[in-house]
Amino acid sequence: MKINGIEIDVSKLFSKDELLQELKENGESDSALVPVRNRYYEEFGNELIWYYPLSDGDFSGCVIVVVKEGFLRLPYDYMEKFEHEIFELESAMLLDEDHLESFIDNWKIYSDNLLGALGDMVNIVKAK
Repeated sequence: MKINGIEIDVSKLFSKDELLQELKENGESDSALVPVRNRYYEEFGNELIWYYPLSDGDFSGCVIVVVKEGFLRLPYDYMEKFEHEIFELESAMLLDEDHLESFIDNWKIYSDNLLGALGDMVNIVKAK
């Protein structure tokens, strides 16, 4: 498997169940992902974890983690000051092609809208 030019030996990844167990034992939060981040960074030079801070209609956002079986969505609705995102582990799931394409489409809509608005804001501020 290759992501962003990084060759990934799938056998060195956490399995979905291992990752969920790691989170259950360490707080079910973004902070509990530190050992995963460290292991992946040491092994691959990348954490292989991405934040998707847009709502998918069910949750406020999610974190996507590469696991042996594919790409695991860790959804969240709540954040704390020190633990950061608090995951809803019972709703964790492997993402399929439809989910990933929906994430791409929604990100493009959001990004295009934000960039357009920011550009207009710059022009309005310049004109003042």
